[in-house]
Amino acid sequence: MEASVLFDELATDDGHAIGIITLNKARQLHALSADMFPLLHRQLLAWQDDKRIVSVLLTSTGEKAFCAGGDVKSLQQVLVATKGHEAKQQVVSEYFIAEYQVDYLLHNFGKPLIVWGDGIIMGGGLGLFMGASHRVVTETARIAMPEITIGLFPDVGATWFLNRLPQPGVGLFLGLTGASINANDAKYLGLSEYLIPAVQQERVLTDLRELNWHSDSAEHSAQVDSVLNALYDDSLFLAGNLSSHQNLFTELSLKTSLTDVISCIETHDCDDTWLQKSINKLLLGSPISAHILYRQINQYTELSLAACFQLELDLAVNVCLNADLVEGVRALLVDKDNQPNWLYKQIADVPVDFVDGLFVSPWEIESHPLRTL
Repeated sequence: MEASVLFDELATDDGHAIGIITLNKARQLHALSADMFPLLHRQLLAWQDDKRIVSVLLTSTGEKAFCAGGDVKSLQQVLVATKGHEAKQQVVSEYFIAEYQVDYLLHNFGKPLIVWGDGIIMGGGLGLFMGASHRVVTETARIAMPEITIGLFPDVGATWFLNRLPQPGVGLFLGLTGASINANDAKYLGLSEYLIPAVQQERVLTDLRELNWHSDSAEHSAQVDSVLNALYDDSLFLAGNLSSHQNLFTELSLKTSLTDVISCIETHDCDDTWLQKSINKLLLGSPISAHILYRQINQYTELSLAACFQLELDLAVNVCLNADLVEGVRALLVDKDNQPNWLYKQIADVPVDFVDGLFVSPWEIESHPLRTL
């Protein structure tokens, strides 16, 4: 059985090395299973401390996806099979603790870390992508945080990065609708500065090998930047969808309640196919998820990255055990009947105190599993 993650080192011309991480579950679109996080964490820590390693490239096999997200189907099936609240909590906690530790380490790696965003980049895959210092998107990149469709919420640091998008209201819209965006949209939002055709990956590696890595390490990031910028070529890239709807997103950002936001989206008069498809995901998604996302965007804008991951771990455990996740995954990924029986049928039906409870940590502050981030 092949390893789910491959690690390699590419020698540079001046005696250093570039670490190569390759997600290796192409058939599952590189869905992040629990076994992958310890492998990633251990290798990243080793390379972080290794003076020979001057940069890391994070990529994947196949052409369909960089990473389609967490393996929530396996998580759901384990939850269904596990008896007892404490046992279920342990299963969920272990998965998300391990995932968020990897994501946080990527954000704080300290060496140029290039992610090759080819194909689908969703959910947990976007968590990996956003942790990199140099984020490349290819012409096939398709980015989304579609958690509302399975009864989860935008996690993997989304409380942090959705709140830091430069255009008003876009983070709110993307989180509520799970809308899929392309490479030019990613550039519009500042998610990536590098639009590079997929066929250029080998050229990137060649150019990285030829750099002078004996230079001051403070210059390494700029050197990588120059390599990627030299290969920028958007001639194959589709036009973005976001910029033409910015007036709607800005209007959403001015609303003072979730019901007003939903009403504004539902009554928006537009025959744009992309927008209508996005709105339909919201209308079919979990009402609880919508409430969580609205609070993430409106009440937690000033949290540090570490505090965002701590909050999201609390939410992940509570949502998996008490809300719509098990049913949402069943409907979308297991039985595939696309008929989720959400706990509450409408957004207006969700009690405030129920949502309040999801934000209460299962741990005391001093015993929180991510307190040392």
